[in-house]
Amino acid sequence: MKRIVLFFIALTAISANSMAQTEKGKVLLGGYLDFSTQKLNSEPKSRVNFGINPTAGFFISNNLVIGAGLRYMHSSYPQSEINPLTNKSNDYVQKSNGIALSPFGRYYIGITPQLKFFGQLQASAEWTKFKADVPENTVIDYSNMKSNFYSASLSPGLAIFPSKRIGIELSLSGFSYSDQKFKHKGEKFSENRNFSLSSDFFNPRLGMQFYL
Repeated sequence: MKRIVLFFIALTAISANSMAQTEKGKVLLGGYLDFSTQKLNSEPKSRVNFGINPTAGFFISNNLVIGAGLRYMHSSYPQSEINPLTNKSNDYVQKSNGIALSPFGRYYIGITPQLKFFGQLQASAEWTKFKADVPENTVIDYSNMKSNFYSASLSPGLAIFPSKRIGIELSLSGFSYSDQKFKHKGEKFSENRNFSLSSDFFNPRLGMQFYL
């Protein structure tokens, strides 16, 4: 976190002569790409996560933008379970592919011409399918499983404008609510609901947006 904050402060210092572009009629373009891999000693293969999320918005008035993001996600997780009949380990790989639609609204409040605070209200609907070549007599069968995930969040952030068309953002998690339902072969398998407040204040997110 310390490095991210120091980088953000440095950007503030070098953006003294730029002008923010959050006027009515402007277009906001951005998004992010993420990739991670992890290998645990207890698992035969690495865990892999990949996601891409382009976003676009339109300023319907000064400092108020309405838009949406479209996200694609892929993950691969090794699984290991004990066969209750043979008492031997069943090893296989669980894969998932999902897509999410996330409409949002964001309002900017100017601190200086180059630095603005913003609050973003966002909803998200995510649909994921799971696949796995599951051995016989597996306790939890992840094949043909589906997940529907719905969430809403209100998050604060800061945007620095080092140039007229580029904004560098530092955002935090605020209020969020989520509801996730799992179905297996068409029937409800489990459901998780979660409400959080400031759960990631010590894990800020750094991003970039283009203002056209």
